[in-house]
Amino acid sequence: MAEMNCSFVEIAPKEKCVDMRHLERFFQDVIDKGGEGIILRDPAALLQPGRSLGYLKHKVNTITLFSCK
Repeated sequence: MAEMNCSFVEIAPKEKCVDMRHLERFFQDVIDKGGEGIILRDPAALLQPGRSLGYLKHKVNTITLFSCK
């Protein structure tokens, strides 16, 4: 892949998940470093443009409560 010189785009490294414990540790590490979550990919799924059933976003749900006075 060609080297990109861009301050707002970064290629995320690929991490192969070996079990649920590994997934949970990796996810928590991403969150602890300020990330929003991770994307899980089914390795048997064919790559295709657009939305695909082979991908799953895993994020922390946050609720923000507002008080109007």
